[in-house]
Amino acid sequence: MTGAAPPWLWLADIGPAARSDWFEHHRTWLSASERARLQRIVRAERRDQLVAGHILLRRLVAARTGVAVREVDVCSQPDGRVELIAPPGWRPSLAHSKQWVAALLDRGETGAGVDIERMQADRQIQTIVKLVCAIETESIEQAYLAWAQREAEVKAGPDTPGTWVATWAGNALAVCAGAPPRVAQLDLAADTPARVLDLVWTRRTRVAAGYGS
Repeated sequence: MTGAAPPWLWLADIGPAARSDWFEHHRTWLSASERARLQRIVRAERRDQLVAGHILLRRLVAARTGVAVREVDVCSQPDGRVELIAPPGWRPSLAHSKQWVAALLDRGETGAGVDIERMQADRQIQTIVKLVCAIETESIEQAYLAWAQREAEVKAGPDTPGTWVATWAGNALAVCAGAPPRVAQLDLAADTPARVLDLVWTRRTRVAAGYGS
């Protein structure tokens, strides 16, 4: 992967997806597998997250490849993971937490994975990380970074070349890809370009405990 272009990570607020006009318009962009998955979801916030994430991914792919956004073909797998059918040769991954969705796009041979976790002081995250990952953490932030890392690695599979973590706007972020990502925030309600963000990424050794669960 030396010399390969870095992946891109785009972040977006799901707010526009809660508007009926935005939701109905963008639902027509979805593939049959995505619409079938959407129909199985009852909770409104989760439906908003799904549509917002899949539209975010399409806009990211269109921006990076030059393909028209409606020509981006995404398949939703039974386990919720996404596969980019067209254009080929790219590895996507999606994640969501509360109001935010994250879309990762990497041009690589190995798996890619992303996770975003809203850091909540009242969640027993340090206990969870100790039980599931066998990791002792010194703070809530470190625990959330470990948890996000684990989730991203599960999505990416065993062959990912690297894992990076960062914090942003009260969220823990983790990316598995060939290099640390370039990051931007997109307003899903506007046609304006994504705004580039400057995040500091730290490389981590793989979390082995609890893999694949």
